[in-house]
Amino acid sequence: MSNFNQKHMSNRLTFMERMNERITALESVLKKLEPVENILERMDLLEKSIYSTKQVFTFQDACMYIGVSDSMLYKLTANKEIPHYKPRGKMIYFAKEELDEWLLQNHELAADDAMRMATEAAATQPFLKQRRYGKRKKD
Repeated sequence: MSNFNQKHMSNRLTFMERMNERITALESVLKKLEPVENILERMDLLEKSIYSTKQVFTFQDACMYIGVSDSMLYKLTANKEIPHYKPRGKMIYFAKEELDEWLLQNHELAADDAMRMATEAAATQPFLKQRRYGKRKKD
C-alpha cells in the first residue's frame, strides 16, 4: 500500500471512531432524557386534572383550556363573541361551564346521522307538501 492510502485509511478510521464516540454519547444523553419525558407526561395529566376541577379561569387558563392564542382570545372578548366577566373592569375571567357551551356550539352532524334523520323524516312524513293529481292540497 502506498503511503497516501495508509494515511487515508487511518484518517477514515479515526473519523469513524470519533463518529462512534459521538453516537455513544448521544445515546447516553437520550437515556437520561427518558425520565424527563415521563415527568412531562405527568405534568400534562396534572394540568388537565386542574382544568377539570376549576370553575373559573383566568385569561391565561382560558387560552390553554380552549387552545387559542392570547391575541385570538382578546379578539373574541373584544367582539363579545365569547362569554366572559370583568368584575373590576380590567381583569378578564371565564366560567368553565360557559366555555364548554361555547366550544360545543354549532354542532355538525356526521353524514351517517344526517342520512338516518332524513330517512326517518321521510318515513314519518312521506307526503309533506307533495302535490296530489297536479294540485296542491288546500289547508
